[in-house]
Amino acid sequence: MALTDTLTLKSSAGASHTFNLLYKDINGTKRIDVAGTLTEPGPNVIKHTTSGQGVNIVDRHLIQFSKTLLDALGVPRTATVNMTIALPRSVVLTNTVVADLISYLVSLITDGSFSATTGMAGTTNLASLLRNES
Repeated sequence: MALTDTLTLKSSAGASHTFNLLYKDINGTKRIDVAGTLTEPGPNVIKHTTSGQGVNIVDRHLIQFSKTLLDALGVPRTATVNMTIALPRSVVLTNTVVADLISYLVSLITDGSFSATTGMAGTTNLASLLRNES
């Protein structure tokens, strides 16, 4: 089943943001945050690629969100967050394994949890990561 053309996703504060489909091709999609502007867009890109051969084929799924804002001098500055799922085609690596890995990531950057109504439980760990702490 494919994702819907329009996605409604939650911000870190739990606010809903709508991403409308701009284009779709054989390798993925591009959506745009309807709250963005031409000078300050917020695109979402989802891409799918495959590498390797035979029993060593690996499927990669890229999910990318970006936000461009103008600084005090009117210079565009862009922040980008990527998540790549690299999954060898093997029955031992189930959807549950991948879901656990994603859950660990979300748990780390949200200080334990993310709620659809309130957003991130906290951002202490995220702030630490952004200060190059690990």
